Amino acid sequence: MLAKWDYLEIVEVRPGRRRGAAIEHVYRAVRRAYFDTSAWNTVPSGERAGATDAILNSYQGRIKDAVEAGTFDQEIDRHLSWDVAVLDQTAWRAVGQRLDAILSALADLELEAAERLAAGDEGSMPATVGLAAFHSPESPERMLAGAGRNQVPGNAREDAGALMFGPKLAKALSNRWRCKIIAEVSMRPLSPSQFVEEIGGSMTHVSRCFRELASWGLLEIYEERRGGRRGGGVERIYRSAQRAYFDAPAWETLPLIVRSEISAYFLDTFFERVNEAIDAETFDANLDRHLSWKSVIVDREAWREIGRALDQVLAWLPELEAQSLDRTHDIKALTTTTIGLSAFRSPAGT
Repeated sequence: MLAKWDYLEIVEVRPGRRRGAAIEHVYRAVRRAYFDTSAWNTVPSGERAGATDAILNSYQGRIKDAVEAGTFDQEIDRHLSWDVAVLDQTAWRAVGQRLDAILSALADLELEAAERLAAGDEGSMPATVGLAAFHSPESPERMLAGAGRNQVPGNAREDAGALMFGPKLAKALSNRWRCKIIAEVSMRPLSPSQFVEEIGGSMTHVSRCFRELASWGLLEIYEERRGGRRGGGVERIYRSAQRAYFDAPAWETLPLIVRSEISAYFLDTFFERVNEAIDAETFDANLDRHLSWKSVIVDREAWREIGRALDQVLAWLPELEAQSLDRTHDIKALTTTTIGLSAFRSPAGT
């Protein structure tokens, strides 16, 4: 069927190697198949869940292959990030259009890289690029309260953008409890006792992790409640102080083993958000949600161009959120959106 629809073609016909098979047909892809926003709109609603599942499974398989082959973190300037932004419809459409543009540009970047590779001695790199933007089930009020974001329309903070951390963030993410705290508190304000009740852990250790993250500037006290929980003295409620991510210079200072641990954290938390959205039926609620991955063969120049494009999207999100807040008179009308971005070296031969 795929050959009939011109997605595959026969490249070899050989005697069958499986028992009882007379002839074996070997196929290859004729053209790359992916959904941009306009193509996704043509998919019948009853078939979208299956398509989403297939894309996610193949993307996760691609990541697993790269992790097992040791190529996922092989390139110091590989890109792996996800962030959450509270957006209005204008900003939501702008994100989709930008991700569609990046996806479409990959073919041109690959062609340009092929021309340079043919003319020089530089080696090629198999790479995978993944892009996603979908609505999350959290309310915008809860999301805005959970992080140090500009919450007042028309009063955007100059420092509301994504800030970068080096050794502090690396140290924070080297401990699985601190990783979990950062992920949970970015979604809503939490106290150590709430965290222990809802997530688990030792109260003594979790409280120390909260204090450490606050001392490093990654969390801030959002509220202090007198009387505390269960008759305690003072209950401190924390929220994220800043958006935090690694720029390339900070990432390059980290040992490979630490980079691998941090990659596992980002991947786990991103796919947790995906599963939560699927369970809440918000993932495919919008026809113009974006979910795609694509394999390319590039040179260093094209690889760096892909990284710059993804970095620019990540840095652009706080601006989009601030603009959305400026435009709206009702925060409840905004939508919590998760954006995931990745570019990593694929195993050889894939």
